[in-house]
Amino acid sequence: MPLGLLFKPHYLLRHRNPRLLFESLLTLAITLTLSWLSMLYLPWPFTFIIVLLMWSAVRLPRMEAFLIFLTTVMMVSLMMAADPSLLATPRTYLMSHMPWLPFLLILLPANIMTMVMYAFRAERKHISESETRFRNAMEYSAIGMALVGTEGQWLQTNKALCQFLGYSQEELRGLTFQQLTWPEDLNKDLQQVEKLISGEINTYSMEKRYYNRNGDVVWALLAVSLVRHTDGTPLYFIAQIEDINELKRTEQVNQQLMERITLANEAGGIGIWEWELKPNIFSWDKRMFELYEIPPHIKPNWQVWYECVLPEDRQHAEKVIRDSLQSRSPFKLEFRITVKDGIRHIRALANRVLNKEGEVERLLGINMDMTEVKQLNEALFQEKERLHITLDSIGEAVVCIDMAMKITFMNPVAEKMSGWTQEEALGVPLLTVLHITFGDNGPLMENIYSADTSRSAIEQDVVLHCRSGGSYDVHYSITPLSTLDGSNIGSVLVIQDVTESRKMLRQLSYSASHDALTHLANRASFEKQLRILLQTVNSTHQRHALVFIDLDRFKAVNDSAGHAAGDALLRELASLMLSMLRSSDVLARLGGDEFGLLLPDCNIESARFIATRIISAVNDYHFIWEGRVHRVGASAGITLIDDNNHQAAEVMSQADIACYASKNGGRGRVTVYEPQQAAAHSERAAMSLDEQWRMIKENQLMMIAHGVASPRIPEARNLWLISLKLWSCEGEIIDEQKFRRSFSDPALSHALDRRVFHEFFQQAAKAVASKGISIALPLSVAGLSSATLVNDLLEQLENSPLPPRLLHLIIPAEAILDHAVSVQKLRLAGCRIVLSQVGRDLQIFNSLKANMADYLLLDGELCANVQGNLMDEMLITIIQGHAQRLGMKTIAGPVVLPLVMDTLSGIGVDLIYGDVIADAQPLDLLVNSSYFAIN
Repeated sequence: MPLGLLFKPHYLLRHRNPRLLFESLLTLAITLTLSWLSMLYLPWPFTFIIVLLMWSAVRLPRMEAFLIFLTTVMMVSLMMAADPSLLATPRTYLMSHMPWLPFLLILLPANIMTMVMYAFRAERKHISESETRFRNAMEYSAIGMALVGTEGQWLQTNKALCQFLGYSQEELRGLTFQQLTWPEDLNKDLQQVEKLISGEINTYSMEKRYYNRNGDVVWALLAVSLVRHTDGTPLYFIAQIEDINELKRTEQVNQQLMERITLANEAGGIGIWEWELKPNIFSWDKRMFELYEIPPHIKPNWQVWYECVLPEDRQHAEKVIRDSLQSRSPFKLEFRITVKDGIRHIRALANRVLNKEGEVERLLGINMDMTEVKQLNEALFQEKERLHITLDSIGEAVVCIDMAMKITFMNPVAEKMSGWTQEEALGVPLLTVLHITFGDNGPLMENIYSADTSRSAIEQDVVLHCRSGGSYDVHYSITPLSTLDGSNIGSVLVIQDVTESRKMLRQLSYSASHDALTHLANRASFEKQLRILLQTVNSTHQRHALVFIDLDRFKAVNDSAGHAAGDALLRELASLMLSMLRSSDVLARLGGDEFGLLLPDCNIESARFIATRIISAVNDYHFIWEGRVHRVGASAGITLIDDNNHQAAEVMSQADIACYASKNGGRGRVTVYEPQQAAAHSERAAMSLDEQWRMIKENQLMMIAHGVASPRIPEARNLWLISLKLWSCEGEIIDEQKFRRSFSDPALSHALDRRVFHEFFQQAAKAVASKGISIALPLSVAGLSSATLVNDLLEQLENSPLPPRLLHLIIPAEAILDHAVSVQKLRLAGCRIVLSQVGRDLQIFNSLKANMADYLLLDGELCANVQGNLMDEMLITIIQGHAQRLGMKTIAGPVVLPLVMDTLSGIGVDLIYGDVIADAQPLDLLVNSSYFAIN
């Protein structure tokens, strides 16, 4: 019955332990033997048999114990059946031992319980000690350990595993290993688990990836075994999880290193060879055969290699190898070999491998093709020689410095300008050799980068003082020296001697901002100072005054005594007025006999006082010329500049109106501007405004064409500039520019532009297109600012047969920045842009960008006497340089004299117009003539 209750499938398979089988058989033999002896010779044998069976029960598992019980019962039953006397009334000698039976009955249970409890305590102690050892081994293990349920849940984990995964023990108990396993490793892990549960394997290990708490992937070496119940049922897994992140990183680094070495060898064309000395065996890789151009089937040896080496290099190569073997040291050898295409330069590097006795056993080395490097070195040497020759011959000083700002090279010009020879300057700090100051007597430059090298040469004002005496105005630039990988290794300093050009530029700068006759500020400079003053009104809340001064009776002196007398009078009056002003005041000649005066930080009463003193002094001044005394007077108009009145056009107009009021009020007076003066002035101008409208709408308008050509080929005229002639109501011819300046309403400019474009497209566009000539029409600032007018112009152009590239538009240079959108729109449509009024004010070039326009039209007064005026020639040269930098062509004129044309041609001016090119003629006459051009 007990054996039947214990029986389960595969139960007997779990009792095949050889040691258990041996112990069971031994216990069975002892139990049967002693039971048999007890039955034959001992009184009350069953009492002793019980002891034996209890001993068997304590020693063996249930299955083996029950088998012994069954065997013993069967033996006792057979003995009783074979000898019934064993069940008969006890014998006499047994009865004599009857008194001992109670003792046996007393001692038997106690001894049995003692044996059972001893065995139980021993087993429990053994289990406790095993459990303690297991817990300590698990908890304090340097690698992660865990007990994992058969469904994947974490039952118990140690500290090492928690640190590895970044979770606490409580957090891990709420997770499964499947949740933390990298998806690519999960299937492989689960397959091993299934094999472990089915009994196919007893344990497994694998490299596996987990997610840690931060979501990072970490590598571990996993070893898993299964703990089963005594009946074979899986209880849990014991997992050992070792952190191998560093090992994996090292493997990856090593793998990448090997890949880099392999790729480097392949990319660099490096051949690897080995020479075993004792057997004299050569081993070459594939690249070695390619380097020497030897077929792969030929076995390499010393003779094969030796015959490849150029005869001139064989002795040296053999000596280097022999010396290396004798000294047991690595060697480096460069030699040449003969190949099909000629000579190949080879660099060989080798290291020796020693045997136990310290002798060279073999050489392991590489061969590299150095042919290109040799050729590059030769080319570099030649280039270096050419560079030195160039640096020695150029007219600029060149100084090379290293990262420590110490000199490494100087050319002869640098030696001359500094007073140091290159031998003296090598290794010396740069600013010790180059004594540079800001200005002639200014502070010493302490940092070579402190000067703003982006500014022009004239603005830098940097002076280099020679050690042997003398100084140079210089302009320098610094360029960093870099290696191929971009690392800075120093700088190159290029120093230009700009003494003469800076002197000339200062004169040009002065000429551009001052009146040549009186040396006062000119109109452009005056307007610039006014704009600067107006920009500060809102921030400083200061009041300023603007004064216009107009001389009275000056024309009479000029006509009676001559222009020389008029010029002398203007110079004397300019000095007189200057002597009565503060140092902060700005006096300028605006043109003719008109002067402007800016009084910064000055209220109206002080301005009136200063102006009154000036007018009184001019009125009382006696001008003596050729023994005759001439007297003139002056009138002045004043306007106040403050927070409420700071628009340039308005304050200029106000001062002009006030000055006009002074002249009309009796001359020799000072008038402060008042609003009612503007109204009266408008009323006086009302008729002239009507007349201007009638002239634009009704009177005759003639377009005059001026031929434009290169001064080198004056016959090639393919561009014609258009100017306008207008007739007043009285039949007088009116100059276009003077007429436009008289406009008081922008609508007048719009109307004139519209009439010009309308008549051109209606009457001349078709003929111009058929001749293939280019026409440049004027477009006012007011017209350019009108989007409607620009759109109408483009619409007429689109509807006409004239290609857009043949239409050029002349606009003032100052307008291009404020109306860049309209200009860009015209250029995108195909029109060419000509910027006019380019003269002495060079500030425009600070704002112009490349390809913003196509042509620069120079002021006529700049070209009139250029053949005899060095300043004008220099100014045109500067403008020509800016035009080339910006990708624009220059147009100069009107040119009347051939000598002027030759001067402009020498400067490099691209195009000119005037009588030397062609006589001006009406446009309708030009388009109806036989002249044509090919663009």
